[in-house]
Amino acid sequence: MEGMRLPKVSIVTPSFNQGEFLEETMLSVLNQNYPNLEYIVVDGGSTDGSIDIIKKYENRLAWWVSEPDNGQSDAINKGFLRATGEIFNWVNSDDLICPGAVRMAVHFLEKESAVELVFGDRLVIDRASTVIEAYEAPSYSDWFPPLLAKLPQEAAFFTANIWKKVGGLDTSLDYVMDTDLWYRFREHTRFFHIPMFLGMYRKHLQSKSVFGMGSAQKLNDKAASEFKARQKKYGNFLSAGSSLQKTMGFLNQVRLVYEKNRRFRRLLKEEAYRIGFDVE
Repeated sequence: MEGMRLPKVSIVTPSFNQGEFLEETMLSVLNQNYPNLEYIVVDGGSTDGSIDIIKKYENRLAWWVSEPDNGQSDAINKGFLRATGEIFNWVNSDDLICPGAVRMAVHFLEKESAVELVFGDRLVIDRASTVIEAYEAPSYSDWFPPLLAKLPQEAAFFTANIWKKVGGLDTSLDYVMDTDLWYRFREHTRFFHIPMFLGMYRKHLQSKSVFGMGSAQKLNDKAASEFKARQKKYGNFLSAGSSLQKTMGFLNQVRLVYEKNRRFRRLLKEEAYRIGFDVE
């Protein structure tokens, strides 16, 4: 990428009382080996020391604010209203992006000119940042839209153009706002999968996903209502029943095993690694 005009990448972190993880999140963004990066932190009025952490790095931020908001979706929308980049991503205040992720995302968004969203794979970490799970995906397929719920949000980078085209996040949603966004994106573009770990999702009891889903994967009332509405709006017969969903999941895993033995995936990984870590 040296010697080329690098597109500006804007990353937003919504934050509220997650000071335990916030500094690690911010450093995962600020320490990216990408020179044209705009970082914005939108805090909802934290009272746990998060503000001191944000102030510690404020000279490296494009903008930050701490004030009451109407939830996570509202905070993210507010951040992107301030963003001036050509490529967007948001990283929640307890999640991380992997080293080299921004360079890889930019490279493939520019290379795959007809695509306006690229996504990578996800590592799952615990409270102490120990990796406890890993999720890898096969190449993107239009035949598997019900499984877009699995698309790892922190590992997804998309153009500012498509964000503005669909109007950003639906602020009425608390649990499925990212999946709802992906489906609205799909009306305008295909996606491209980068077979590298680009993001880390932190699994802990205070995580909204864990809290909303419950420790036994039982949805709270708000989450259940949103999932039901999403199925009605975007679902089809393949996503209607648990048996069919399991079948689709199994077929996706078969695709993954098959693709891991194919030359095109190995070459993609080599290309992504070379770009991400500037290897000649």
